[in-house]
Amino acid sequence: MSTAQVSNFVKNLKYVNIPEEVIIKAKTAIRDIIGVSIAAYHNEAVESARKMAVAGGGKKEANILGQAIKVPCEMAVFVNSVMASTLDMDDGSMGLRGHLRVHRGHPGGIIVPSAMAVAQRHHTAGKELLEAVIAGYEVSLMTAWLIGKTVLASVTGCYGAAAAAAKLLNLPSDKITQTFNIVSAHCPQPSYEFIWTKIDMSKEAPAWSALTAVMAAILSENGFRATPCYYEYPEHDRKPFQSLGKDWEILDLYFKQYSACRHAHAPIDAVLKLKNDHNIDPKTITNVIVGCSANKGYNMNNKRPNNIWQAQYSIPFVIGCALKDGKVGPDQVNIQMLQDKDILNISDKVALVVDEDVENLQPGAFAARVLIKTYDGQHYETFIAHPKGDPENPLTEKELKTKFEELTYPIIGEKKASQLSSYIDNLEACRDINNMFQMIMV
Repeated sequence: MSTAQVSNFVKNLKYVNIPEEVIIKAKTAIRDIIGVSIAAYHNEAVESARKMAVAGGGKKEANILGQAIKVPCEMAVFVNSVMASTLDMDDGSMGLRGHLRVHRGHPGGIIVPSAMAVAQRHHTAGKELLEAVIAGYEVSLMTAWLIGKTVLASVTGCYGAAAAAAKLLNLPSDKITQTFNIVSAHCPQPSYEFIWTKIDMSKEAPAWSALTAVMAAILSENGFRATPCYYEYPEHDRKPFQSLGKDWEILDLYFKQYSACRHAHAPIDAVLKLKNDHNIDPKTITNVIVGCSANKGYNMNNKRPNNIWQAQYSIPFVIGCALKDGKVGPDQVNIQMLQDKDILNISDKVALVVDEDVENLQPGAFAARVLIKTYDGQHYETFIAHPKGDPENPLTEKELKTKFEELTYPIIGEKKASQLSSYIDNLEACRDINNMFQMIMV
């Protein structure tokens, strides 16, 4: 019965009944994911996935972002999810304040590409796309609440993308239930084993999760069935199910301003604050001591990352980027910078330690303490409880638009990017989502 309850929520969710603040947040999330995706257009992981999809041919259903060519829906989903997640600038959530606070994954990089590709396949209007995206976020974040602990993005995002795809396919409630059953049977479950130091293009399997979700909906549409879903476990707390359509988890998404794992954001904020507040010259620094959580940040100590994904998970490296350039974006976390002497010199001076105050805030916050020491004997210290972009320390609308502009202008130009941003702001007026993709052509 629990799966049927989730299915009914997805089926019955209507634009007219969704609070305005939720609609606005969904537009923000869509714009943010599209911006991050465009910025990744030339990334090597994206190029590999794109070659695979184009070489396969098949029915022309949905665009690979940035290209006029269309490929089968499920192939567009895979490539576009790689694009959305590979720079590690996609959104995330710790859960709605007042609910269970654990890291609930990175839903947008899985849900938004899935919804857009299926919407293209069926020439869906903007209101229906918004309904699907919102249903996806709510189901994904509710599923993470049920699990009750930090999981990798693919696990919960798969359920959310399935909800979005099933919604756009206009499946009846019983087939939405079967979609969740299929997802529960096939959802990717990547290991944490190598994530901190040996991660590569696969990341947390978001693209495979998106592909699995969309295929689950299409399979269900065609009569495929599976064993009962994870939602049917009798030990589940009922509160997450009862919150659907009432408490709107999407409202407490966090958005990223750095191309790095979220556990690195508070350390970056801290070193930039200290550098700016005290006019610290990076060349005068002798030590940077970062107070971390024992099970997460403390593991991110790879001082010589071999690829950009390992760099995203290296607190020493991204601190080197921050102190050298004053920011940590795609221009800093890229293959050309992996051997940068200035960055590596700072990286070698970074030490990670377990901090009791950070530990006391676990698992509900991405906190960090940073102490910078200089050759003249000065010590500068600060504590960041919530990195910029958290609901408790949000990016402003102006800052989010600036992020979008900085990511998109170099790839598609100012004119197209401005048109695209305006289009998303007025998405409910769109009659066919295919019209939007002309603005994303590189």
